[in-house]
Amino acid sequence: MKYTIIDKRMPNECKNVLNKRGFKTLELPPFSALSESVSSHPDMLIFLGDKIFCHIDYYKAAKDVLDIISDVSGMEIFFSSENINEKYPSDILFNAVKLGNYIFGRTDSMSELIKNYADQNKITLVNVRQGYTKCSVCKVTDNAIITADEGIFKAAKKLGIDVLKISQGDITLDGCDYGFIGGASGSDGINTYFCGNLDLHPDGDAIKNFCSTHGRPAISLGKDRLYDVGTIFFI
Repeated sequence: MKYTIIDKRMPNECKNVLNKRGFKTLELPPFSALSESVSSHPDMLIFLGDKIFCHIDYYKAAKDVLDIISDVSGMEIFFSSENINEKYPSDILFNAVKLGNYIFGRTDSMSELIKNYADQNKITLVNVRQGYTKCSVCKVTDNAIITADEGIFKAAKKLGIDVLKISQGDITLDGCDYGFIGGASGSDGINTYFCGNLDLHPDGDAIKNFCSTHGRPAISLGKDRLYDVGTIFFI
């Protein structure tokens, strides 16, 4: 069985397409410590490496689904009791992205769990100004990403990662001016999935071409504009 970890508020149309493609969806409930618009976004709630990191208070609220994620993935859960609240940057403990032997994130606000994991596994931390790092990065492969963020773009290019820079905006996030391309997407290692219709994004053709070039064809899951659901994680 193949699984996806998603925001429980993902549009039903997108959930249904994932189900039809053979994925069982594991839906994360909201975390009261975070703002409503992102309170059940996977990229705000958990970090996945070969372990699962999350806040102990969120585990208490979402134990049932997190235990299932641990069981089906074979990854142990480790807990943080660090301060977390809805005020940036106290909300971005787990909002980092692993790309091969690098972890990108705002290191001064990143969970100590991630920092220790990087140190223990000789993974290089790459500090970027954009704290919503995972939200801002569509990971196509470990060496190919899509982002609208200039700082992430420059840092990744410097390390030899292929980066498609796209325009900011044109992605819906309820309660905010716009969402992010990483939050509207996810890759299962075979395809790159987008919550919504890439044809309605001004850089849709470039995104589809980039994904195809890197052997991870783009799949639109819906008919409407891209929607930020806090990343679609695949396990």
